[in-house]
Amino acid sequence: MDQIHAIIEELKKRNYQSFDTFYNLTKNQVFYAIINIVKDQDLAEDIMQDTYVKFLEKIEQYKSGSNPYAYLSTIARNLAINTYNREKRVINSQEIVESIPSPEEETDQEDIFKILDLLEDVEKEVVTLHIINDLKFREIADTIDKPLGTVLWIYNKAIKKLRAKVGDIL
Repeated sequence: MDQIHAIIEELKKRNYQSFDTFYNLTKNQVFYAIINIVKDQDLAEDIMQDTYVKFLEKIEQYKSGSNPYAYLSTIARNLAINTYNREKRVINSQEIVESIPSPEEETDQEDIFKILDLLEDVEKEVVTLHIINDLKFREIADTIDKPLGTVLWIYNKAIKKLRAKVGDIL
């Protein structure tokens, strides 16, 4: 543990010569903190890179003498949870999009309107802007002049409503 603390002190001084050693000493704990959440090796490796980048960006906040494994694992876990939640929303959105008939299919556009009519006006707007127009939630918040948290809440409420009722229509 003393070796890791010495390496961290060097990293704080922007001396990165020992980073490979630091990485090799800590990579297993970081990887397992991530893989338990995302359950995808490629995604876990990407998040590992982000973890070490974030660690180096915020290295001044690391308190000397504290547990570096816990500190890195916390960063890794938070990044993994954020990624998992983001991926989960994308998958849920895809399920809804796939249940809406595509314009190429021979189908009534009325089906799409029936599905969207299940939603309140603001829900329709948020779902349409996100799924069809491919806007990010921050952009939607700016567009409809509502806080980001409200937009996310509206979107999640609308998706739950559609998920519960879309099977009745199609």
